[in-house]
Amino acid sequence: MAETPIEMLHLPEELRRLFTGKLAEATSGSPEERERNFLTRALAAYAVHKQAGCSIDEAVASVVDGGGDGGIDATHFVPATHVLWVVQSKFIATGRGEPELGDVTKFKAGLENLLQGKLEAFRANAAWAARIPQIEAIFRDGTLQVRALLVYSGINLVSEDRRRLFEDLKRRFSADSDYLDLHTCNLTTVHDWIIGADQGPGVQKVELTLLKPGWVGNPYETVFGMLHLKDLADLYTQHGKRLVAANLRAYKGQTDVNEQIRATVEKEAKNFFYLNNGLTAYCERLEVNNLDRANAESKRLTAYGFSVINGAQTLGSVAEFFSSPPDPAPEGYVLLKVISLERCEDERAFAERITRSTNFQNQIGSREFVALDAQQEAIANQLKLTGIEYHFKEDVDAPAPDGANFTLDEATTASACLAQSNDCDLCARVLANRKSLWSMEETYPQGDLPRSIYLRVFRPERSARTTWRAVQTQRLVVKVMQESGRASTGIRKAFFDNARWLVLNLLFLKLHPEQGEELKLTTDEESAVSKMAIDLAEVLWAVCEAKGYVAWHANAPAGGEPYQQARHFRSVFSAAGDCAILRGGLLAKLAEPPLVTAPAVQPSGQPPHEVKSE
Repeated sequence: MAETPIEMLHLPEELRRLFTGKLAEATSGSPEERERNFLTRALAAYAVHKQAGCSIDEAVASVVDGGGDGGIDATHFVPATHVLWVVQSKFIATGRGEPELGDVTKFKAGLENLLQGKLEAFRANAAWAARIPQIEAIFRDGTLQVRALLVYSGINLVSEDRRRLFEDLKRRFSADSDYLDLHTCNLTTVHDWIIGADQGPGVQKVELTLLKPGWVGNPYETVFGMLHLKDLADLYTQHGKRLVAANLRAYKGQTDVNEQIRATVEKEAKNFFYLNNGLTAYCERLEVNNLDRANAESKRLTAYGFSVINGAQTLGSVAEFFSSPPDPAPEGYVLLKVISLERCEDERAFAERITRSTNFQNQIGSREFVALDAQQEAIANQLKLTGIEYHFKEDVDAPAPDGANFTLDEATTASACLAQSNDCDLCARVLANRKSLWSMEETYPQGDLPRSIYLRVFRPERSARTTWRAVQTQRLVVKVMQESGRASTGIRKAFFDNARWLVLNLLFLKLHPEQGEELKLTTDEESAVSKMAIDLAEVLWAVCEAKGYVAWHANAPAGGEPYQQARHFRSVFSAAGDCAILRGGLLAKLAEPPLVTAPAVQPSGQPPHEVKSE
């Protein structure tokens, strides 16, 4: 049985919070039917609220769901934009699937009647009948645009047969214009509405004054010039981290580079403009004050959807200095370039391209570029309302990992060990070259999918719940192995220090603790993980002996190292080939009844002996 998407945990609660007492509730049918009916109507109102930008009360008034509604659950007209919103909604309690073909077909038929002015088809519905005169007046508006929306609480995308119904309507009623447009919003989109991710990163509106400005009009409007350091600090004071939400990394605090930036502000602010790379920002729309269009000395700007995508360390360092500046405060300027994305065909793709390219000039590694990947943001967004914070960007204010916080590094190692490939490549990389797990280079053959190491680690189909449960499992295994290492010495200690990732990989294979509906591992699950980690480690030690990776030193001096080996265990567990041999040997040994384990700590000076379970 497929797990319930994590996005469903808070949707019913949010719909109830917004619309209980505002939307009428059914009085007939089973409790389950009444609840589903309410949530479907609430979802329609919520879609109108988010898409049309109207108030909750206006969204409630838009609902027409009921007998004779023609498959249309809500309608709302926005006079300012001349847009009529027409919505069908479906609440799917499992969080999976899509609206039934019959329901979508009914919606299409209702839209056809509406677009052809056949309003008699709706007169049997009281809510529809009351607004028919308004609808007739709306359709006399020569600038009218109709936006049809299918919204549902399923994670799946709409199938081809449903899309063809919409394409047919589009072709018939709006072939050469934007009169009619049709959109689908699934559970992912609805969840983005709840957490505010639909608004995108950045600040809604900022006002700036640039000195000695340059202005490029085409193809993408761009203004650049000198911004006073104090104004830059004030910008951060007003808007905080939201300014750099689209950047590869947040402010990292006290680093060598940032200390140099602060020293430049403090000691030679007048030269800051020449000694610093400056900042790059983009915005959704850029307005230059009309009175400053011909002003070569300064320009006042208004930028909507403003994001700093290169220069987070400069921004943070300057803001930190001006939080308690000397008197008088130093005078200086920084170069700022603001690019408008308004004319871009694919705004998001171009924004990502700008972010990547502008950061190549700095000491940026693969970790920072991974933080730009939409999948990392998706993991954070899915967990956002659960009280679990995923810190996938470097940030000086990020808390230490605990029961409510985890990091990209933890998610990377846990996800690499989840990969169950016989070659043990990803598992070995955790110890040998952890940064290589973030490589997006397509190194695998054309027929192998996915072709990059990164996409093999962070599988697109893996849920945030699975990732978080895997991280919790990893923490337990690491703890058990650390405790065993502290109780051991010499070669055996080196074994526990370096075998943890292969043990974790095998534990995922045998126990599957990453699976489950609950976000947090239960006490029983934690106990099972800890016990199996100990058992697997001891079996793996026995396999290391059987395969010749370690041997009992019969002639060891009293009190000396009781084992001997040709290669250190770090070398062994860093090599994919050796890990594959040991993994295969362990699985073969587990298949032998009864299970054979070695004691946790060998008595000093005695050879190992097998202990068979009863």
